[in-house]
Amino acid sequence: MAAGRVVVEGLVCKEPAGMAWEDGERDLWWSRAAALEHGLERSDWGAVAAGADRVSDLTPPQVVWLFARGPEVPARALLGKLVMLRHRQRVDLCRVLVARFELDALPFVRGEAKEHADELGVLLLPFRAPEVATLVAGWLRHLGSARLWARLWLGRHAGTAARALIPAAAGRSARERQHAEEGLRFLASTGHGPTIAEAAAEYGPDVADLVAAGLEQPAPRAARRGKRPGWTLPERLPEVGLAGGGTMPPDEVARLIDGLTRARLADPPEPPPGDPAPRQDRPTSGVESSKARQPLVHLPDPQTRALIDDCDRGSLAELGRALLTAWVADGMPPAEAWVVPAQAHVGDDSTMDMLAPLRRSWSQGGRWERSVEGLAVLATAGTDVSLRHLLAVEERLSAGPTNDRTGDYLAQAAERRGMTVTQLADRLAPAHGLDTGVTLDYGPRAFTVGVDGQLTAFVADADGRRLARPPKPGVKDTNPAAYQHFLRLKKDLRSAAAAQVARLERDMLARRFRPARELPAVVLPHPVLGPIARRLLWGEYGPRDHLVRALRIAEDGSFTDRHDATVTVGGDAWLGIVHPADLGGDLAGWVQVFTDYEILQPFPQLYRPAMALTEAQREMTGLTGFGPVPTDRIAHLLGGARWQGNGYHRQQRLHTQLAHRLPGGLTVLVELDPGVETSAVTAVREQRVTEIWADDLWSDHWQVERRIPMGRCDAAALSEALAELYAVT
Repeated sequence: MAAGRVVVEGLVCKEPAGMAWEDGERDLWWSRAAALEHGLERSDWGAVAAGADRVSDLTPPQVVWLFARGPEVPARALLGKLVMLRHRQRVDLCRVLVARFELDALPFVRGEAKEHADELGVLLLPFRAPEVATLVAGWLRHLGSARLWARLWLGRHAGTAARALIPAAAGRSARERQHAEEGLRFLASTGHGPTIAEAAAEYGPDVADLVAAGLEQPAPRAARRGKRPGWTLPERLPEVGLAGGGTMPPDEVARLIDGLTRARLADPPEPPPGDPAPRQDRPTSGVESSKARQPLVHLPDPQTRALIDDCDRGSLAELGRALLTAWVADGMPPAEAWVVPAQAHVGDDSTMDMLAPLRRSWSQGGRWERSVEGLAVLATAGTDVSLRHLLAVEERLSAGPTNDRTGDYLAQAAERRGMTVTQLADRLAPAHGLDTGVTLDYGPRAFTVGVDGQLTAFVADADGRRLARPPKPGVKDTNPAAYQHFLRLKKDLRSAAAAQVARLERDMLARRFRPARELPAVVLPHPVLGPIARRLLWGEYGPRDHLVRALRIAEDGSFTDRHDATVTVGGDAWLGIVHPADLGGDLAGWVQVFTDYEILQPFPQLYRPAMALTEAQREMTGLTGFGPVPTDRIAHLLGGARWQGNGYHRQQRLHTQLAHRLPGGLTVLVELDPGVETSAVTAVREQRVTEIWADDLWSDHWQVERRIPMGRCDAAALSEALAELYAVT
């Protein structure tokens, strides 16, 4: 197989497709029909389905009803005309399709799984079909749950997999060949070597010998092809100094560069969680690749590691930057993309400063693979500079795959230092030299820079007099540039303060906590974080993010309660920034305390709009509505990133629900009457909010019965959503 790349023409797996249900599995999948919701069923749905030429003629609730509970004749007629079922319940819906129609559902299910392998790959498990083998073999290097589904399928249908993969492993297509070889190696590594040999024998002795020889070869790793670009030649690169003095000979530089060409991301980690068996309490969950554990850069081989260790670090980093610059100038050829992960082996902080804006341009320019490799390099380097760049990436992004990857890389980097991302961010918050002291040296006179409680920079002269800004340099001052240094420092300080204020507000909304010992040890002494933290209300939190007690930081750094009594907090207790919705009846008292002490908060905390539920409302499964509300204001909510339209009715072209995602796998739903049209212009000027309720995120929110108490919603997230909703009035 791999060694000689021998191609054998005409090999075809002729095994027919079939079903291979495990005991009770089909009944279990069919039982998921009870979990599907389609709202109020109308008496004319059967006639509508019978007269439909394609599935797109039906509303989404009708599609769910038809394939889960509707008459079989129109359901089977429309089965081959399915379009993408973009429902959050589609795992269960497709399970029901497979249980009900079996092999007739394979073409549709295979297409769905191919498009969304992490979520829907589980649907292929009962199918014993050659076309499934060639698909799932390509998932073995996925980061998400698709890799788990591939392992489960290959182990369950080893004979079919071997007979289907052998023709592809001996074929001409390089991509299919690579996937097939990986599938066969996996089967061999899990004890199915005899099964592979038996399957290969069916294709003849020559094929059997080829397969056996291929399995004995190690998996190919980053084999170089073609001629090496001229910019990789030692004579065109900076000299590489040695740690003990002198320079590295050109032949060793060539060996070093050859070793760097094998730089790559590490192998995928073990498959993330996935549940192949459906349960009544929640649907099967798959983990997308972007949300799985992300691989760091693989360690260099021992020979390359020895060459790297012999080099002067600064000189080695200069070589890496020269390679990176030349690769970019050459148009970033994919065959030489090893240059990016190689920076994790040779780069220094200057390299990370160079790589960070490049990575951002790759992300914006659609070079996603290079962008992810850049994130991996920053995380693998793990220096303060590289991790500050990672934190800056997270700050600029909204929710999405890139932010998921960035968050995971940050979590890994923090874990390597034995802390959380929040703790890491606290330690890496820029101090601009104020922690050790900043002096403006004019020559004959000097000024000490300080900041006040509002993070406004000032200077003090030799007599201790405070000045809002230093005097402009005079004719006797020998270092007039010091004045401009203060102006730059003042500007940088404003930017740093704004970034940290925004981060701490995100901490409040996202329920990010710190050990209590971190405040006096790290946060309060920090020249930027300290003044911000002292103007916030903190809280000690217990299990399920329950607020145990609210705390103010007193002038001496101790904690006090609402009655100004000193409070002792254990160092391992978790502290977070309190959301006003957590305070209930204590909110007014804390507002009075902050007013009495004239504490000006850095962002709206105690004074932000808050919607706290009463105890009675917490037990209810829905809240009463309100109105009328101008339609254009509802449409404005739909135009943002936090609210999405739901309950779409094709005939009326209306969205009759607003949906807002909450933590903990829940969604808050807002029922509208008559609904917002999808077009920009609407004839309906006013809407009424008829109900506000909560549902599981994975549901399509069509059910009539309400079953989730509002008290299960995260208080802070629900408050933010309701405050934004009520603001439209």
